[in-house]
Amino acid sequence: MWIAKLVMRSGEGMSAGELLKQANQLKRSGRLDEAIALYHQVIDINPHFAWAYHNLGDALAKQGNLDKAVACYSEGLKINTRSAWLFYSLGEALAELGDLEAAVEYLQKAIELKPDCYKFYNSLGWVLIQNKIFDEALNYYNRAIKLNSKVVDAYLGCCALFICKGELQKAQDYLNLAIQLNPRKPESKLYSCFFYILDKFGSKVGFALANNSQNIKDSQDYSYYLSQFLNLVKMYEKVSVDENLMTIPQLSQFHHCISGLILPGVDYLEILRRLHLLIKPKNYVEIGVDRGKSFKLASLSTVSIGIDPQPKLQCKIAPSAKIFQMTSDDFFQNHNLLKELQGQRVDFAFIDGLHLFEQTLKDFINIEKYSHSNTVICFHDTFPLDEITARRDRATGFWSGDVWKVALILRKYRPDLKISTVATQPTGLTIVTNLDSSSKILSKHYDDIVQEYMNEDWVDSLELRSAMFAVVGNNWTAMVKNIFKPLTEKTQSVTIQVSQTLS
Repeated sequence: MWIAKLVMRSGEGMSAGELLKQANQLKRSGRLDEAIALYHQVIDINPHFAWAYHNLGDALAKQGNLDKAVACYSEGLKINTRSAWLFYSLGEALAELGDLEAAVEYLQKAIELKPDCYKFYNSLGWVLIQNKIFDEALNYYNRAIKLNSKVVDAYLGCCALFICKGELQKAQDYLNLAIQLNPRKPESKLYSCFFYILDKFGSKVGFALANNSQNIKDSQDYSYYLSQFLNLVKMYEKVSVDENLMTIPQLSQFHHCISGLILPGVDYLEILRRLHLLIKPKNYVEIGVDRGKSFKLASLSTVSIGIDPQPKLQCKIAPSAKIFQMTSDDFFQNHNLLKELQGQRVDFAFIDGLHLFEQTLKDFINIEKYSHSNTVICFHDTFPLDEITARRDRATGFWSGDVWKVALILRKYRPDLKISTVATQPTGLTIVTNLDSSSKILSKHYDDIVQEYMNEDWVDSLELRSAMFAVVGNNWTAMVKNIFKPLTEKTQSVTIQVSQTLS
């Protein structure tokens, strides 16, 4: 509020155009709250200033308020139905929300209005890859490259789609072009590691890329041949028993690369960030703080409790946050969480501690005791890539452990809970709502449950695992609508606004 008042005083007597320039400068410098306040002033002065809605939408998108950004872009298009940039920005925001079909529609409209902008083709190519429409994606990438031969992302997009099509030599050719332009780009390094592992492991087990590409390409299920690449790791493990896979740095990137192809869209940290914005929790509990990437997502006003025996924080924590350097078992034995949260029950919790299901289940039991009817608890690592990275005993750098068993346990023993596992990289995120602090089922049968699931067999089929874990797509709008019922009307109103833009 004080920021808005300060900005209003500083902008007194200025025209809408002058205020817009000032707001743009604030946005470029990262002072988004101040920029947003000024954009609102611009719109108050001139409610028919389409570009003000566009830039306000950009600032909101940078903050992660994508629903509001979509509403702003849509409002701008009501004023100027011929703005290619408004269509483009709306398409980008919808893609971020996971509404890929609508994103394609708006990006195509942007291209129709401004056919000489390579960015539009490049963005549409990536959205089509996520939709698994590979041939059409290739067409748009090639058009982007024709307009700008130095657009690295287009070459990398072509690399990704040819991996998905099973045409590995073409994928390597595009990767080499991308590396020539920018060898330090993270995606270039990621795909380089992917091919390094295929070559290293393949040569040891008789898997030749050139000989197997056609067989892979003949499969219509792109996840099938990606799983074959993963099986290559197990094959290599069998014939290289003396080699520690954890000492091969490229292998972790190899797994991350395949995760990005199988689980497109935003990663779990971005979903957690959006959950903080959506829930607006008064308090937050995190088990397994590590470097603090997820812990820092809580707002400065949120009373945050972090629990980790060996935190390696690489960021400053808010004055309202507190880290307990101990195991979660020690914390719940020696501390009263209700007292630490200033007498309030838990609003939001994230469990990402030991990668063992029995400990994760125990952490859930302990946190649920302090829950209320609207509490949200999330688990990381509940939709692993394959058997080798989902073992109890760590064999690879990229490791999710057997936390996946918790989703199965909760679905079986607590049908009263609402459980959804989001197919987000790198290894899924399970969201649990409708908690019951009085439930004793899990604690009463804990030992029997652990014994029952200790040797639970891994299921290779991706489709079957998706059904077992109640997997939902990485679509934020649908996620909010299906998981958080109280917000359904709000989500629908935004969707209606978007759908009416082209009509």
